[in-house]
Amino acid sequence: MKTTIILIVALLFNTSLLLAEPLLVLVKEIDPIVLISIEALLIILFAIHKFLNDFSKCMKIDFDGLEVFVYKKKRR
Repeated sequence: MKTTIILIVALLFNTSLLLAEPLLVLVKEIDPIVLISIEALLIILFAIHKFLNDFSKCMKIDFDGLEVFVYKKKRR
């Protein structure tokens, strides 16, 4: 959950750098291709993280109900 929040914050921050006009003065010297590349990388990382997180939840094996060796005492 923490990684997802970090990736979403990074995506929002990077998007605001691309779209916000007042921030354009601050990032005037940065090539927009660099910001777009970082945005694409963050989206890909977020998608991979979500996929692997959901995949690991699906593949979780529950052995709680498994009884391989059951020993019952004989009644006399």
